[in-house]
Amino acid sequence: MDGARAAAGAAEETRTAVPGVRVVDDTDTLKALADPLRVTILRVMMDRAAQGLRGWTAKELAAELREPQTKLYRHLKQLEERGLLRVAETRVVSGITEQRYVAGQTTLEFSRDFLDTRADRDDQAEAFGAAIDSFRRQYLAAARGGRLDPQGTEALRRPLMMLGDVRVSPGRAARFRDRLSALIAEYLDEEDDADGIPLNVLIAVYSENTASG
Repeated sequence: MDGARAAAGAAEETRTAVPGVRVVDDTDTLKALADPLRVTILRVMMDRAAQGLRGWTAKELAAELREPQTKLYRHLKQLEERGLLRVAETRVVSGITEQRYVAGQTTLEFSRDFLDTRADRDDQAEAFGAAIDSFRRQYLAAARGGRLDPQGTEALRRPLMMLGDVRVSPGRAARFRDRLSALIAEYLDEEDDADGIPLNVLIAVYSENTASG
């Protein structure tokens, strides 16, 4: 098999081997997601999997993220242990064993039952905070790299942000959450377009219990 066919074969293997949605419903996986760099690694790798692209070695990933290669090994190992990443290829290069990683899924969802009844609140906060920080890191990298155009003529490429604290009735809050959940479900149900543009989304809503006592 020549180089071009080998590369095509690797891409096809990644496409067929990576399932779609992984539901997070255990504490160990939630803890693995409680670090912004691990979340960033996972997001980048899941994006490649969604596009049917070949996985990355630690060296290639370090170059993409502009992080020291030695810094990534511990994080890669933790993600691999939880099945969030897996080793797709191992080879020896100049006497050193090199592993190529692919994502274990293209999308992560959190089990509502798990979050409501079994997940530790501190673990939840750490995981959600890591996701927010990862989004921030990637947004800043895109902005500094000139890949964002806030004043551009194409509306779909302009960042859309909303930050607000509002007081609404319980019924209205429930309707808002239902509509948001339906939109998320619609977004996740659509197949990725390999020729489309990347759409990076962060959605977070919470309601505090203000009752005294």
